[in-house]
Amino acid sequence: MSPRSSRIRNVFEPLDLSLITKLWQDRFGIPEQAFSGCKFFRKAQSIWVISDVDLPRLSYETIGMRIMSCKDRPWKPTTSALQVFGRYAAKNLIHLNREEAKIFLEGGSQGIESDCEPGYVVVFYRGDVLGCGLYSHGKLVSQIPKERRMASTVKSEDCPD
Repeated sequence: MSPRSSRIRNVFEPLDLSLITKLWQDRFGIPEQAFSGCKFFRKAQSIWVISDVDLPRLSYETIGMRIMSCKDRPWKPTTSALQVFGRYAAKNLIHLNREEAKIFLEGGSQGIESDCEPGYVVVFYRGDVLGCGLYSHGKLVSQIPKERRMASTVKSEDCPD
């Protein structure tokens, strides 16, 4: 690979704020104001967010926080992004009890009845965002990254209510 093609691959393309915020508003009911002071960029199949600062025109490996993947349809929010912005969600969210949260954090799947639309959901426990889940036909599948999952050796009685 030539140095020039390497540089082109590492370019972060600026995106219009309203384009990204509309996606989050439509899916999760997160208002555009939750993203005030942010700039969005696309690199390959990922969308990244940074605070509203001017970046020098350099080649970057990463900037800010990766907030979504556009590899597949529908787009997938990252767990980190939902932990930051998910508290503003007004729809497609699921609240879990202690045992359900334990299964979710271990990366498991479970039956959950919800009026959510099928697709990605914001998962909560005791008012805090745990991360991203995939909900369909009464089943919630954890999307917690493997490296961030809780070990299944922890007993639920050891966890505070």
